[in-house]
Amino acid sequence: MTRKHGAFLLDDRDELRISESVILVYHDMEPNSSFSLTPTQKDEVPRFALRYSITRRLLGKGGFGKVVVAIHQKSQRQLACKVINLKEFYPEEVMHDLRLPTCEETQPSIACGSRKRWPSKVTRCFREFRILEDLSHPNIISVEKVFWSPNTIYLFQELISGGDLFSYMERKGGALNSIDAAVIVLQILKAVNYLHDRDIVHRDLKPDNILLTYPEDGARIVITDFGNARVLPKSTGNDRRRMFTKTGTIEYIAPEIYEMNKTCPKGSGYSKAVDMWSIGVITANLLSNEALFGAPCYEPEPHNYTLKLAAKCDLSVIDNDDHPAWSKVSDKPKEFVKKLLMLRETDRMTVKQALAHRWFTNPYLAEEFEALYARSIRDWQPRRKVSKLVEPIAAPTPNLGLGSQIHSHYFQQPSLPVSLREVRERFTGSQDWNLSVVYPPSEGESVKAEHEEAQYEGPSRYEQYSFELGTRSGHEHASKSFNNSMNQLSLDPDPSASG
Repeated sequence: MTRKHGAFLLDDRDELRISESVILVYHDMEPNSSFSLTPTQKDEVPRFALRYSITRRLLGKGGFGKVVVAIHQKSQRQLACKVINLKEFYPEEVMHDLRLPTCEETQPSIACGSRKRWPSKVTRCFREFRILEDLSHPNIISVEKVFWSPNTIYLFQELISGGDLFSYMERKGGALNSIDAAVIVLQILKAVNYLHDRDIVHRDLKPDNILLTYPEDGARIVITDFGNARVLPKSTGNDRRRMFTKTGTIEYIAPEIYEMNKTCPKGSGYSKAVDMWSIGVITANLLSNEALFGAPCYEPEPHNYTLKLAAKCDLSVIDNDDHPAWSKVSDKPKEFVKKLLMLRETDRMTVKQALAHRWFTNPYLAEEFEALYARSIRDWQPRRKVSKLVEPIAAPTPNLGLGSQIHSHYFQQPSLPVSLREVRERFTGSQDWNLSVVYPPSEGESVKAEHEEAQYEGPSRYEQYSFELGTRSGHEHASKSFNNSMNQLSLDPDPSASG
């Protein structure tokens, strides 16, 4: 159901009142997937239910959690809530020895002979909302509220219900024409330009992570899933602000991420130019409906095959006049793709150079592109201001499952040890992030806070600033303000940490 801010998802037996005498009842042709909370989550969710409720309607799931439909109680707006069960990322034998941070330590350590870092999946979960919390742009997913405990993160975001780029291409019948593709790519570039200006690298741009506000032409494009995103380390003079973690989706990542780019010395890492490579591959997908570096289904090692294709970077198919799709593509979008898929990083277009490419600045179409963009974002609203974006929730009554060997002045000791279920994978190695939290509020304080915030909805702190002109004043001192906040994670990564 189309609404001012996109679409509204209907559930089975929802009633639509057309007039006083006409009511339509909606019925699902196929039942929606349902979602069930764990026993611990059932104890946690009521602690913020006065403000946000979680439904059983499952929107999707992945390696970092499940996404369900949620409701903002005051306005009755639909939201998406990513529910991340942190217990799944810790092996049972490690959890009993997990120590939460002290004043001297910036992250949990595992006392098993040698100290190890937080499992990378846990770090990525926290990193996602810490990066998103200070961003406000029409083409970037907006985070509204985060509740978290040592068991679970509840990440409430705007609901983008029009599907992803793959779904859009299927509805359009495959490859897009140059104009339709340009409208989409232009919005992606505007979002990445906003990120790169703030030294944020997404590192996992792909059609799955690019959503539409409604399933029709002219929709607003929204980049989501910042679990692999990274804030570039601060410059120390001689360093080149490089990243080293092997991350992303194989079909869309630049070959230097896996040290397979012959123009980059081994061990030299990679830069934010990896996002531009991904945009080049996505653009090629839109224009041809084919994976430019995809492995055939019979290939026994598809990942290695794909990486080798990307490292070779053979783009001859683009100029093949006999190709059913590329033969119909004009010169400007072809040139755009070629200038992004350059092995040498310095030869690859930056996001600002891409925005200035003649595909978008053609005098016959430039004004129309900007008019289309203005229409696509006209109903977008900057993020509303909340009293506290990230909020710890009180410990559930059965304990948190962290065992009896927790040593921290930040958390109250749980009373009883509880074992965690076995996990399928073990993850080690991650970034350094500063964790600073306050004691969970008492039951009375929590209820009072819920009532106060339920009645509060102030103006956006971004509304007086243009997203195109840059962030609000003082953004360059963001890390200082974060460190002064009692319950926020620092966005300042350790410059010496890799990736």
